[in-house]
Amino acid sequence: MTKVEVSQGVYVLCELREENGAIFLECNLRRQGRLGLKLHEKLKDMREIEEIMRRPRWLGEESDRALRRALSLLLEKVRANEP
Repeated sequence: MTKVEVSQGVYVLCELREENGAIFLECNLRRQGRLGLKLHEKLKDMREIEEIMRRPRWLGEESDRALRRALSLLLEKVRANEP
């Protein structure tokens, strides 16, 4: 499991895990302690994270920026651990 947290006015926690050969991405975005967005995706490969980052905005500029930052950090962390 790979996990990143970002706090920039909003709090984002993203986890990437493998289960039975499948890759799952889960992100929770909270603003003022309340859940604002829950993202749950089954991925074919890591490139799909980049596709998710290119999607239109979800909740406004600040939340969107924090979510994209968390996804970018997650992707960097995964690539750093690749052989």
